[in-house]
Amino acid sequence: MNSFFKSMVVGIMFVVVSCAAAKGDSVQCEECDNVTELLVGTKCVPIADIPVCGPDGHAHGDVCHCFSGQMPTIIGGKEYCIQECKEGEDDHHEEDVDAHACEAAQGTREAATVVDAFDKFGEVHLELETLYELTLPAGKEGFVHTGPATTGDWAIYLGKSGLFESAFNAKGEKLEIETIGANEDCATTFPAVYHVRYTAQEGMGPAIVLKFKAPETETKVLFFAHEAGHDHE
Repeated sequence: MNSFFKSMVVGIMFVVVSCAAAKGDSVQCEECDNVTELLVGTKCVPIADIPVCGPDGHAHGDVCHCFSGQMPTIIGGKEYCIQECKEGEDDHHEEDVDAHACEAAQGTREAATVVDAFDKFGEVHLELETLYELTLPAGKEGFVHTGPATTGDWAIYLGKSGLFESAFNAKGEKLEIETIGANEDCATTFPAVYHVRYTAQEGMGPAIVLKFKAPETETKVLFFAHEAGHDHE
């Protein structure tokens, strides 16, 4: 493991594994003072044990990337991404996730390019619920990561079939993949849909690393990812 990969994993090792319980359940989170301790998952952890930009984010160079869209909070001269817990809230609802992906495909596309090695996956972070036009250079396998991923089923929508190869966690362990086929709500837009099953592990950054096959020529593919755990209507 090279030094970049080690630092990337350390930088996100305490990211929230989940503050959401199973559908229909509620969660109980400890109350932290956000000065000497911060909430990680459902427990308070000493701030000395939490890397800069944690627990709900990680550093991209000198910039804090907060996973939930919040602004970093400065504590003791350092930036942290504070995790919130919606205690006792029932998040159960039904949603047609395939229709949601089709609606998202009508929005603005962000540009991103895969990297050519697993150890570099931290360089390309694809936000959940964000539409991308992903570039795959000719003749090279490609890697990106998406997340933050908690334990569950995550849906990957692609604008072209035959390009996606496999998925891994941040340790390089292969993840279980279910090939869904085309999104029936917009098969032309998303002809290739996959569900990736991810299990969070203590001390491991919550990244789903995606590997793409090497295309013969430079290829651009539409990409969208989000949680697939909601019931379909």
